[in-house]
Amino acid sequence: MEEPTDTWPTPDRDTLVGAPPPPPPPAPPAGPPDRRVGAGMLLALGAILLVGVGVLLVWLLTHRGNDNAPAPTTTVVVTTGPTTVAKVLMPRLIGLKEDRALIRLGQVGLRAREVHRPSKKPTGVVIDQKPDEATSLEKETRVTIVVDKAKPKAKPATTPTTTSPTTTTSPTTTTAPTTAPTTTAPPPQPASSTMPDVEGQPEASAVESLGSAGILASLVFVPSEQTLGTVVQQAKPSGTTMPFHSHVQLNLSRGPHENPLEAVPSVIGKTLKDAVATLQASHLRLIYLRYPVSSHAQAGEIVQQSPVGGGKAPQNAQVLVYLGAVQTG
Repeated sequence: MEEPTDTWPTPDRDTLVGAPPPPPPPAPPAGPPDRRVGAGMLLALGAILLVGVGVLLVWLLTHRGNDNAPAPTTTVVVTTGPTTVAKVLMPRLIGLKEDRALIRLGQVGLRAREVHRPSKKPTGVVIDQKPDEATSLEKETRVTIVVDKAKPKAKPATTPTTTSPTTTTSPTTTTAPTTAPTTTAPPPQPASSTMPDVEGQPEASAVESLGSAGILASLVFVPSEQTLGTVVQQAKPSGTTMPFHSHVQLNLSRGPHENPLEAVPSVIGKTLKDAVATLQASHLRLIYLRYPVSSHAQAGEIVQQSPVGGGKAPQNAQVLVYLGAVQTG
């Protein structure tokens, strides 16, 4: 074995550090660029295209015909009550007596303008109406009714007469006898009455049942979900015996929506026609029953009412009035 020496072998000349590197291999000839696009790029482009088409369609649908229109705004309307206008049908009035026609109009919420005209019909009967029956009208509309009026009686012709003068020794005065106004006593009335069962009945039927039994109704309107004017409670149970023409309170419903209350005007002493007009002006209606009176001065006038003047009743409620009528035996 050879012994190691302290010297490195001498390198060849071509491997010395710092010598220039060998030249790079020649580049391949240049060709056209690769125009192929990857599948991922195609999907991305398709998605972008679909989004663009969707945006365009939305814009066209929301702006078609409104190129110059301002941006939409939202308006909030606050109402404090119903906005619908109540409609009623014109009732048939031809052939009715004047007072019944006025009451019928008041019951449906219409106002009357009366025209009187002579005709061959009975006096005081409605002979024409405008508008016609079943015409739809707003409440409080004024309608026209034509009422027959009696023709004025012809004055008989008078022939002047001549008398010979007479001589008297002293003037004499003849005084026509005076007589006190007479009153017709009504027929004797029963001593007692029996209370009928009227709970759940409408006002008109209830007060008529009481009137037929000889009982006078006192009406009070109370909160209830039942129809306006329905009897909710009666102060006396059915079958109760009481003096004839006693007053019994009936509690009537104010209606499911509790119509606003109106002050009830007094119609005592008025004719039926004037009473209807007075109550209509207060947005109230009228129903009436006849009440026996002994004085002819009270005949045809309102002698009682309920609720009384100054009381309260809901709009469109019926006020009960008693019309004086002389009864003969």
